[in-house]
Formats: sequence, structure tokens, C-alpha cells
Amino acid sequence: MRIHEMVSRTHFPNCSTIAKELEVNRKTIQRDINFMRDEMDLPIEYSDANHGYHYTRPVSEFPFLKTTAEDLVSLILARNALDPLRGSALEATLRSGFQRLQASMSEQVTIPWSDLDQAFSVKSMGMTERDIFLFNRLAEAVLESREITFEYTKLNSTESEKRRVRPFHLAEVDGGWYVIGWDLARDAKRTFAVQRMKGVNVTQKKFVRPQGFSLEDHFAGSFGVWAGDTTSGETYRVKIRFTGFAARIVSERRWHPSQEIENLDESGEAIELTLDLAALEDVVRWVLGFGSQAEAIEPPEFRQMVSDELEKAAQRYR
Repeated sequence: MRIHEMVSRTHFPNCSTIAKELEVNRKTIQRDINFMRDEMDLPIEYSDANHGYHYTRPVSEFPFLKTTAEDLVSLILARNALDPLRGSALEATLRSGFQRLQASMSEQVTIPWSDLDQAFSVKSMGMTERDIFLFNRLAEAVLESREITFEYTKLNSTESEKRRVRPFHLAEVDGGWYVIGWDLARDAKRTFAVQRMKGVNVTQKKFVRPQGFSLEDHFAGSFGVWAGDTTSGETYRVKIRFTGFAARIVSERRWHPSQEIENLDESGEAIELTLDLAALEDVVRWVLGFGSQAEAIEPPEFRQMVSDELEKAAQRYR
């Protein structure tokens, strides 16, 4: 911990200066640094130019815990059992504890526990025995950086396909679990819904998790879980008009980093929301949820997608 603090805050300390500060042998410091790099996966390197150690990327938390797949499953199941404690004196303590535990694996697993309703709710997390088994395997693959193979059925298909993936991240998004990783056959980053993965096998082939991977960057162009093609740089300038209660709801929240809101009248009963997105599927479903109080304005293909869905829905009631 002291070595971590010195590397983080001191200007390129070396083994000699650290050993002197901590009053231990220089070889002890070298062994500890090797352990930090090899066992704790800290990005610590020696700079010949500066004659000392530094981190090659920001390290916000010292990894006290080496999280295993079993630990992660235990946390998920424990979270599900906490609903009766909502509003009790233990609530704040438990929430803080979960947040600290999750911070130790935040680069590999995302669980939105900062929201109390999600942290202490069982409505979206009814895990069956099969779910636990599958989740355990996926968590093991992500935490140990091992390639996985599985059969996957896409949302718009009835037949499954064999996939081989390097899993970078396991995330809970809107109550569903997703694996974000590198699809080796397609040579591209992809998002997979866990519930549509069958026959998951964790191989012995390990990979190096890319340092540049960021969940925020991966979902930067998405409104939900559909990331679209972020490599091309092409985005849609989406414009939606809201009226009535929908206008008030939309104006009260931050839905996307790119959002811009324009008031169309002084009462706030009519607004236009503008977003820059790489995919349209999720935002189409979102707009449909507001019914007649939302209108897709731009681009034309977005407006057409919403119109087609509304027409199909109307046909069911005629």
C-alpha cells in the first residue's frame, strides 16, 4: 500500500528511495514491486529516463481483493437477499460495503449499485440454478482473461451460431446481463446478451485485456445496449419532440452525454431533444414508450422506423 502511494504521488521513486523511506531491504521492495505487477495486475513500470517507477495508466484504487468468479456470484446472490432490510439502520452500511467491493473489479464488471433501488431489489435478478452456473463461468472467464466459446442466437434470428470471444467486460444494463468482448471470427468488438448464450465453455487460452478498453467509450454512441458501429465514426443526429408529461419527464433527466434540449414554449410543455447516436434500435423502443406524446422528427430513417412500428401496433387493434 505504501509503495502504491509513493508511486502514485511521488516523482518516479526507485527501489533505493522506497527502501529508505520504509526502512526495509532494497530486495524486499523489488520483490513487492514484482508482485504488484505480476499478481495484482498493477501497471507499474521502471522508467530508464527518470530512474524510477511509475504507473503507465491511472490507478484510482489499490486492489485489496483478488476477486474470483465465486466471489462475484456470492455478491449477486447476497444483493438479492437484502430487500427486507430496505429502510433499516443497516441500509447505508451495506450499500457502502457493496460499493467498495465492486470498486475492486470495476474495470471488468459493471453493476449499477450506486442506485439504491437497483442495489436492493430482486425484481430484475431472479437467478435460476442455470443462470448461476452460466454467470459463474462468464465471471471466471472475464476475471481470468480466458477465451470462451458458445452458441449464440441473435435477436432477429431463430438459429444459433458458434462464437469464440475474448470477454473484456460483464455488465448489468437495465436489468439484463451482457458480455462485451472481441469476436475473433468477425475481428470486431461485440455485445452479447447472456440469456441468449448457450453451451458456454471457458477455454484454457488466455489473452491480454486491452488497456484502452473503456465501457464508457464502447457505449458512447448507444442509447441502451446497442452500441452500433463505433469504428466507422458515423452517427445519427436524432431529434425527438415531446409534449405534455413526457416533456417534463425528459427534461428532468440526463439520458445521454450528447443530449441537447430546446424548450418550444415557456410552460415547458413542449421540447425537442437532440442526440448523437451510432444505433437507432434502443431509442426507437424508448420513443414508442411515450405513445402520442413523443414524435420522431429526424433522421428520416428513424422517423420511418417509429412510424412502421406504430402502424403494426395499430393493426392489432383494428
